[in-house]
Amino acid sequence: MSMTQNEQLARRFFAEQDLRKGPLAPELCAPNYVAHIGSNPPLDREGHSQFGMMFYAGFPDMYHTVEETFADGDNIAVRFTLRGTHKGNFLGVPPSDKQVTVTANIVMHCVDGKVAELYGEFDALGLMQQIGALPVPA
Repeated sequence: MSMTQNEQLARRFFAEQDLRKGPLAPELCAPNYVAHIGSNPPLDREGHSQFGMMFYAGFPDMYHTVEETFADGDNIAVRFTLRGTHKGNFLGVPPSDKQVTVTANIVMHCVDGKVAELYGEFDALGLMQQIGALPVPA
């Protein structure tokens, strides 16, 4: 696939996750898909879908805004922002009704037009501070 097609795949990957409220679109993932998100153990497609559904349960109006993408061959870097309102239980933290903004950086590796591997980091500390689960340093 061309670099432009790979960048479009990356944008669609997150748009579909927003539409489905967590589950990954199977047609966009390679059969051996694996995600490395933060310090979590590697996740297969089902595990990543469960991870996403946990977020949407806590932030039902959550959505991704893709800020920037760039590709180098079959690798795509994505910088995005998550926005949502803490309306449900999230990692044991009861709803705070606070709006959150969380930045993230992802690198995807594509094979035959599908996402085969994803490496991601997001501002988990900032998220927990925004919902009141951790103090904000003075």
